[in-house]
Amino acid sequence: MKLRPDQLAAHLKKELSNCYLVFGDEPLLQMEVCDQIRAAAQKSGLDDRQVFHAEAGFDWPGLYTEASSMSLFATRRLLEIRLPTGKPTDKGETLKRLASDGNPDNLFLIICPRLDAKTQNTSWFKTLEKHGVVVAVWPIEREQYPSWLRNRLQHAGIQADPAAVAMLAQHTDGNLLAAVQEIEKLKMAGISHLTEEQADNIAADHARFDAFGLADACLLGDTADACRILAHLKAEGNEPLSILGALTHKIRQLMALHGHHGQSLSQAFKNARVWPRQQGPYKKALSRLSPDDLHKALQIAESVDIASKGGEGDAWLLLSQLSIMLCDPAFSLG
Repeated sequence: MKLRPDQLAAHLKKELSNCYLVFGDEPLLQMEVCDQIRAAAQKSGLDDRQVFHAEAGFDWPGLYTEASSMSLFATRRLLEIRLPTGKPTDKGETLKRLASDGNPDNLFLIICPRLDAKTQNTSWFKTLEKHGVVVAVWPIEREQYPSWLRNRLQHAGIQADPAAVAMLAQHTDGNLLAAVQEIEKLKMAGISHLTEEQADNIAADHARFDAFGLADACLLGDTADACRILAHLKAEGNEPLSILGALTHKIRQLMALHGHHGQSLSQAFKNARVWPRQQGPYKKALSRLSPDDLHKALQIAESVDIASKGGEGDAWLLLSQLSIMLCDPAFSLG
């Protein structure tokens, strides 16, 4: 069964499938969909949650054995499988078996990035679609973004002037997670009506020393400014992961712009949700950073993510290397 995100809540009230596949490249919306499923699972008595990261070398037979065994601490379990490549290394045979077994003691939540049409035609995807629920999470289109922002503001109890919504949309640059964070700040500040002047002040206050300011400096290739902003963010006690999101958002936009495949650049900007007033810095970055450079940048970003979660490396040092590399791709990590 295929469902849109806005259909999920009604489905979960009626029934709980034994298998959910959630895929897409909009982190906030994907997180919210998964949170709905987790909450419904917990409400239904699935008290034990286990998370598996199905990366290169993942033990798929071991996962099947684990899923087939009884939990020592709970009779029913939520088994969350995160598949960062969207391509299981065993060609999906284990996922097919898990979905078709229909074990009522297990609920499987499989989380993937955007899956292309070829992957959606594979036997493992079709099996999950047949025996479970598939939810595709698509990005908010540029034209829909102000409306999405307005609805979010209203849900938070904040009325906003149209010009204020437009200003906030420009400031958050299509980054949904950043928009939600800004709205939460407004709510905590007790603002119930957002004016254009207030939105302009918010943008001005954050433009210099925040993750967006860092990302903008990297687009412009201003190494000194990027290093200054990063040092300020570190001194303020920010977490590396909260900064990384703004950089990876820009990197992915640049990758999309490089791969516009015959489209005009103006159409590519539109598809990437880059507003006309913001296109200058992107053009500078595109002339400086090749697709290979951007792939290398994503690899460094992945290292920042791993280090931030207790893995190998110094997250702040890696974040500094990433920022400098985006400003100057000739920068050597050695």
